[in-house]
Amino acid sequence: MYPYGLLQNPYPSSPTPTLIDAQVLGGRRHKEAKIAVLSCFDDLNSKVTGIAATDKDFRLITLIQDVGSGKTHLALHIRGLQKICDNAVISYVDLSQVFPRDIYSLYAAMLRGFDKEYIYSLRKAIVYYLKDKAEQNNKQAKKIFNYGLVDFIRRKNLSNKAEQILDGTMVPDYSAMNQVLIGEFSAAELYVMKLIIRGKFRDDAYNIRNMEDIITRISAMANLNLRFLKKLTILQIDEFDSDKKSLDFVKAVINTHLPSTVLMLILTPSSYENIRKEDSSIFDRLEKANYKIDLAGSNTLEEILDIILEYVRHYDLQKCFKLQDENELSAKIKVIYDEFPDFRNVRSMTNILYHATENAAKRNAQIIDEKAIDDTIKTTHPGLRIRGSIMGVPLSDFIKIRSSSNDIQMLESDVRDAVKNLLNYAHDMGSVAKFEAPNGRASGIDVIYNDTSGTKVAVAVVINKDHAKNFDQISNTVKSVGFADKLLILTNANTNTGTDGTTVVNIDRCKMTDLIYFSSKYKNNEILHDDLNRALMLAKSIKLC
Repeated sequence: MYPYGLLQNPYPSSPTPTLIDAQVLGGRRHKEAKIAVLSCFDDLNSKVTGIAATDKDFRLITLIQDVGSGKTHLALHIRGLQKICDNAVISYVDLSQVFPRDIYSLYAAMLRGFDKEYIYSLRKAIVYYLKDKAEQNNKQAKKIFNYGLVDFIRRKNLSNKAEQILDGTMVPDYSAMNQVLIGEFSAAELYVMKLIIRGKFRDDAYNIRNMEDIITRISAMANLNLRFLKKLTILQIDEFDSDKKSLDFVKAVINTHLPSTVLMLILTPSSYENIRKEDSSIFDRLEKANYKIDLAGSNTLEEILDIILEYVRHYDLQKCFKLQDENELSAKIKVIYDEFPDFRNVRSMTNILYHATENAAKRNAQIIDEKAIDDTIKTTHPGLRIRGSIMGVPLSDFIKIRSSSNDIQMLESDVRDAVKNLLNYAHDMGSVAKFEAPNGRASGIDVIYNDTSGTKVAVAVVINKDHAKNFDQISNTVKSVGFADKLLILTNANTNTGTDGTTVVNIDRCKMTDLIYFSSKYKNNEILHDDLNRALMLAKSIKLC
């Protein structure tokens, strides 16, 4: 059993999305992009009527998004929608896998992009269309099926003949087919129909001579899809870039205005900029796309959180994933997002959560806990550390400390204790001389010590208070009583204000986490050899020694 009562790991394990992974779609901006694509499809669908389309029935969509942010996932999600499957046929091409990049390989990739189910459906529709003509007592149409007197006597019907063509046990008379359909279909459409009946649809990549041949064939396919399947044609080209052959190919498709067709180009912002530099003509066409969906910069925490949570919601058949679980998981993801820039995209984050979910399941953990995430990062990204951490705080401890630090009073108390423990340790190591607790007259002072040069230093910790007021009160106390030569104020105020004899050191959340982590290890006698120098470096970083 997986965390949250899930029967399977909800996160994809592949570095690139699959059609199964793409069933889940999260993220507000991604959902808005989906709505825009469907709107474009609905618009074209409403314009195409009957069995023929014109050059006005063409739409262009550009989808621009950063690397690893879910643009391919979105394209595959759209491809798998039942509404699209019922009303369109799709060819998906990943240009990163097309090599060498020439018109022949591009056309071959587009033909491979149509799935086998589509090819069979179109093949069957064409064969049965011819059968219907033969059943209308069209003698020439009957010749297509080699249907004669012997077949009539043996009571073989045309449906049997049609099935024989479909299963490959009979070859139709293509000459008779030409005579029956001439005038009803163009030469290119007849050519494609024969290829499909013969089961040689994808082999056409070896037959083309130039770009004009390709465009004529694709246009014929689009017409046949509308005529026989009552479906639009969607061409998805992923990883579109500034390669000259790719640009020429797409420019020809756009300029032709393929009938009843949607061309969807998926690219990155850098590729879009390179296209602008490489070919101003095609760039102008892309700028005037019917729908220009710009998702660049969508790697926000809000977007990633919704995507991550949507995976769990989708597979939570028993509805075990409660609001509290969402909030706790979100808090952990926020820490990863804030502290590790490497994980600020969907692909990296889902990879971490896939392994963390597996880790939690092996330990029978009910949730994706801190240990699961910590173990995962140690295993999959060895050597990765919390940004700016001197003590090398493990992520699991970092998450716990960050969570408890929401209570400001507790945070200040923990930091105060940590400073005392760090000074105790520095004293043990000989980096600090005499050490003493302040007396009742030292209001606001947390600890007093002598540094190695004999200077008496008073230390005050001031967290999330009226800093200026507290600084003045503490400074006045030191001056009036005269029990210290120097005042050191440790604060989270973003200020370097200090009077004579007063030093203000800004300690951010990372420094506070380091202090609290050290303090915990110190109190529990868990200081290891690697911690020795780090602890002294931490003390020096906040000017304790």
